[in-house]
Amino acid sequence: MRLQWAGLILAIVTFATIGIGHVLVRRLHARFSTLPAIPLFLLGLLVFYFSLITAGDLLAGVLGITAVTLIWDGVEIFRQEKRVRESHTEPQRGREEESLPN
Repeated sequence: MRLQWAGLILAIVTFATIGIGHVLVRRLHARFSTLPAIPLFLLGLLVFYFSLITAGDLLAGVLGITAVTLIWDGVEIFRQEKRVRESHTEPQRGREEESLPN
């Protein structure tokens, strides 16, 4: 019996890119507002293109998952801006600011 590792690898990549993307969106938005949204979206399209032309199925899957996550992160930065404006969440401050007394 030969083990198929692709499912496990793709699950880990999915979990990792979503987790990193969540943190990335909050930090990029806190520092640069919506400025990184378009570059993230375009980077996602570029990675998606590479996923289409790569020869290996596993690598294509990893690149495709990463691409969709980057595209979604670009969209999510605008949604984060809306949440901050509507006071659903506070803007993220740096750790050094949090440790300073008021």
